[in-house]
Amino acid sequence: MQKLLPVLILAGFTSSAAAQHQIIIKGTVKGDLKGYNKVYVLESGIRKDSVEVKNGRFTIRIPWVKDTVPTLQAEHDTRLKPPSPAFPVVADRPGTVNIEVTDPAKGFRSGKISGSKSAVAYQAFEQGREKQRLEIKAEMDKRFENKPKHDSAYNVEFLALMMQRLIPYIGDFVEANADAYIGAYILGRYQPIIPEQDLQQFYDKLSPLQKRTRPAMDVQARLTGYKRALPGQDVVDFTLNSPEDQPVAFSSYRGKYVLIDFWSSWCGPCKASFPHMKELYQKYKGEQFEILGISIDEKKTAWLNELQKQQLPWPQLLDTKNVSVNSFAVTAVPTGFLISPEGKIIMKQVGFGENGDGEIEKKLKELFGR
Repeated sequence: MQKLLPVLILAGFTSSAAAQHQIIIKGTVKGDLKGYNKVYVLESGIRKDSVEVKNGRFTIRIPWVKDTVPTLQAEHDTRLKPPSPAFPVVADRPGTVNIEVTDPAKGFRSGKISGSKSAVAYQAFEQGREKQRLEIKAEMDKRFENKPKHDSAYNVEFLALMMQRLIPYIGDFVEANADAYIGAYILGRYQPIIPEQDLQQFYDKLSPLQKRTRPAMDVQARLTGYKRALPGQDVVDFTLNSPEDQPVAFSSYRGKYVLIDFWSSWCGPCKASFPHMKELYQKYKGEQFEILGISIDEKKTAWLNELQKQQLPWPQLLDTKNVSVNSFAVTAVPTGFLISPEGKIIMKQVGFGENGDGEIEKKLKELFGR
């Protein structure tokens, strides 16, 4: 998603021409915010601007840029309702979006949205999804009434049931909004959890106009990635930067078996796998084998800080070109790909077998005889 331009929070903004190219978010808040009166505008998870709620009202003006969706977070929510995720205001064109918060205790994202068809539709979608989640939770609690709740069996069954109902829900919504930006936006937002066949079917429902939007193009990139990530396919060469900001081409590893490890600084299972990966690296490293770590972190500082902590002995790159999606269709981390010396994909593995029982590790034992 394109970066937001600087937010304009102006007391006396009078230019009607400029106003026609803005998203204006007007909020009313009823209730005590306990002194936590700020509303933040976020860009890639980082707070870029803020405005204060005064006398129960606030106004934010943001230059409208195609395919850019403002993301808000209330100070009240972060202080009194943690964890409190930021929420997008899906306005697909210049205009005014109204947010009416009648109960701050429920969070600002619960406020009633009006004034923008896409923003209203997004909130309705999310409310339906949450209703679905609560219904599944109630059903699961009955199933596990006399069993331990929230253990692995509960979580696996809950997730399976959630996916079973959520995917058709997304598909129905996209079909009903195939000629509207919100249809493409929802598909783009939830694409990582949608199976490939369903994702292709949902994408095909979008109108030609909506297929030219950024969310739809992101979906198309993932669909291309699925095709490129099949065993036997040549890896499309790419160049990413090292921690020292040096460009490194994947083709420079030709002649070796390469284990590409997609990971991130916020991924617990990724970090849990590193001790055993270090043992694996010590066992196989040399002229015929290399591990290449590729982080999908959005924040370079988070990546560099984690590298400092982990002290990983194999090369590391930061995915600033969305290679993980458009060439490998990665949906979760850690995900590994074993690549042949000729640059062809041998196999893919989601997760890492810490006990030496992963499919890639079995293949390495077969290849190197140890």
